[in-house]
Amino acid sequence: METQRTENQEELDELRASIEDAPPNELAARAGQARPQEIVDIWEDLSRERQGEILSVLAPEKAAEILSNLPEDAQPQALDALSAEGVRKLLEALDPDDLADTLQALEEHRPERAETLKALLAPETRATAEALTRYEEDEAGGIMTPEFISVRATMTVSQVISFLRRAAPNAETVYYLYVLETDGRLIGVLSLRDLIVAPEYQRVREIMSPDVIHVTTDTDQEEVARLMADYDFSVLPVVDPGGDLVGIVTVDDVIDVIEDEATEDIHRLGAAPVDVDYARASPWKMFLKRVPWLGLLLVSMSLTFNVISHYESLIEQVTILAAFIPLLIGTGGNVGSQIATLVVRSLATRELEIKDFPRVLGKEVVTGLCLGSSLAVFMFFYVMIFQADLQIAIALAITMVLIAVCANLVGAMLPMLFRRLGIDPALTSSPGITTVMDVVGLLIYFQVVILVLGTVLEVVN
Repeated sequence: METQRTENQEELDELRASIEDAPPNELAARAGQARPQEIVDIWEDLSRERQGEILSVLAPEKAAEILSNLPEDAQPQALDALSAEGVRKLLEALDPDDLADTLQALEEHRPERAETLKALLAPETRATAEALTRYEEDEAGGIMTPEFISVRATMTVSQVISFLRRAAPNAETVYYLYVLETDGRLIGVLSLRDLIVAPEYQRVREIMSPDVIHVTTDTDQEEVARLMADYDFSVLPVVDPGGDLVGIVTVDDVIDVIEDEATEDIHRLGAAPVDVDYARASPWKMFLKRVPWLGLLLVSMSLTFNVISHYESLIEQVTILAAFIPLLIGTGGNVGSQIATLVVRSLATRELEIKDFPRVLGKEVVTGLCLGSSLAVFMFFYVMIFQADLQIAIALAITMVLIAVCANLVGAMLPMLFRRLGIDPALTSSPGITTVMDVVGLLIYFQVVILVLGTVLEVVN
């Protein structure tokens, strides 16, 4: 695997050098031989002038495929290098959903440029794109394409096949045909396979499936991805509130959604910014994105200082207690982060629902007791070997059990609580769980020490 990755990188390096050093009269040939994704992979390593030249010399369809796969914030810059006519041809070559995404990226990063470019589009193309941009980017309407093939239930197989020969070149996919009423309402679906094997005289209504699994324009993109994965669909129809078919979501769009959602969850679990491209971001941008969350965590962790300060006299009496603080609260944070990651993922894949809360609670109490007991045995013998103090060994063992149980409960309950409140469970990040368990773990630790060693201590109130 590592050898293959190295070979791929060497090929990309050779491609970059070939395109970057190509004379103007050879650029079209060299760039034309490369796959669009290969050019995307080396895009950031090319000079700005060469980037514009590539989009200018390639066929509009290939240039459009490259543009649609570039990061959103790189698209305005790429278009700047083209003439007005070059931009028009490139935008017209984009699929409607990709065009809508590009216009939304322009409106976000260069709003004045977006209006200028919209004016270059044909009225029909502009109307289609603007209709798609009305939907939220993270909903089915925002990732669908309006290029689908629809037929009537009264058509014969022969008529549909003739129609397909004319309509197929402009469609996103022809593997599924959607059967509509005259008012546009979706009433059935027909696969290309069923169409080909059916007699030519048979009517569509006789071979279509009336049970059409679909989503609405406001369905969350994560739910769209889940449905397509559950049913092994390559395409999913999208209807408006009235039941009219307005578009389809294809598997290539869903792959992007899965990647985006997974990246977002990973970032949030690590308390990292979700809307930043690390490879392209400047140090200043990374600072601005990260410092608010880190500042919030710092303020939260100051509670740890308050707890330790409250029990300062206890630590003064038994100084060795301070040495075990990092170990105990570190364990609590690790246990809590572990189970939070598992629960967040289970909620995301719908393996868990809010109704499963009692079952999760019971499971984590038992699991926490088992984990805590095993860790407590280690702590007990560790203290006995290095400190030979039975009371402290007992106190630490009890503390470890209680911390493990509490960490398991906190790590499992917070994501489910967030889901119940309508908040993304991934926001229960590992640093957040760790901060909570630092405070809870210290309180448990000092109270258990007071309970076990109370006879030889001046008990702290």
